Amino acid sequence: MATLLKWLIGFLLATGLATLALYDNGTLSLVWFDWVIETSLTFALAMLMVGFVLLYGLLQLGLWLWHLPRNWRRHRQMKRYAKAEKRLSKGLVAQESGDWHQAEKHLIATAHYSENGVMHYLAAAKMAHNQGAIDRQNAYIRQAKEAFPDALATIGLVEARLLAKTDAEDALVILAELHRLEPAHKAVLAEYARLLADQRVWTLLETLMPEVQRIRALDKDEQTRLVNRLQAGQLQNANDLTALEARWQSLSRKQRLTPSILAEYVERKRALGDETGLTEWLEKALRKQWDERLVYQYGRVELGPAFTRLKQAEKWLKAHPDNPVLLLTLGRLACRSQLWGQGRHFLQESLRLQPEIETFHALAQCYEAEGMESQAALTYKEAILQLEQTPSDD
Repeated sequence: MATLLKWLIGFLLATGLATLALYDNGTLSLVWFDWVIETSLTFALAMLMVGFVLLYGLLQLGLWLWHLPRNWRRHRQMKRYAKAEKRLSKGLVAQESGDWHQAEKHLIATAHYSENGVMHYLAAAKMAHNQGAIDRQNAYIRQAKEAFPDALATIGLVEARLLAKTDAEDALVILAELHRLEPAHKAVLAEYARLLADQRVWTLLETLMPEVQRIRALDKDEQTRLVNRLQAGQLQNANDLTALEARWQSLSRKQRLTPSILAEYVERKRALGDETGLTEWLEKALRKQWDERLVYQYGRVELGPAFTRLKQAEKWLKAHPDNPVLLLTLGRLACRSQLWGQGRHFLQESLRLQPEIETFHALAQCYEAEGMESQAALTYKEAILQLEQTPSDD
């Protein structure tokens, strides 16, 4: 409607001017020295308008020619960006299909002029890593650092993650430097804390945890798991009973009843030759939460009457009738209580469900304690056969 109104107004103005021009053309005289030019006013106005249009057109042409090189460069750059995006898409598709070589080829081909070049370099480095081409991996990381100095934190994170699988010490050095440069960077701090835990660098992790908690570098569940790993690791590293008990006393009751922490405490305290109070802690924790690590340790504790613990463990059998770890514990406690037949039954059931070398050994010891040396020898032989049949990690 607005357009129609504009056209109508324009038409009326043009009609009015044309009528006025026909009614009275007027006369225009221009004098310059001895020259005199006379023409009608209408013609002069028309020529003035034509001149204005021509001048405007020439100015626009000049501006277009002036900006032509810049526009041409921009056009070429946009074509390069489009080509790079296409290559990136092909590379990511090849990556998802597991074709590392083809993915690397696509990703690196246009990395140097892509708008997302850092992504090209880092993804190509991962593909080279997957192929075991460490030299190419390092070259891509180096090129990324040179081309994108503002993205050093992101590049360093990827480099550290790749190195963590082959050279954890160098990865820790990189993460430590990144953390020094950007102490509030959540991703750097989280990765640093995880790798310290994986490498069991408990002292340094302990100093880092307040920062992790302060800036919430990890979600609540992962942070809790990391703290539990830290506490368990420090218990494991205790050199003597004094250090072990000091660390144990520093923990809250909730932490002491955490299976991963308590299992490590029991293991270390037994190794240092003291089993005082372990049975009570294990029973408290198992009343709160079922955990096979604690059930396993319950059968290994030798201090105190085994028969009492056997009766307690039999109560757990109702809820976990086919648990091989519980059956191993029951077998050990029954044999220690000199209930040979019952002990053998539990151990044989455990072997039926899950044949383990340790269970064979417990059964052989039960036979030996009963004086059945020949049966013990046969059990040891079965254990050797089982060991030979078990595939190695290599």
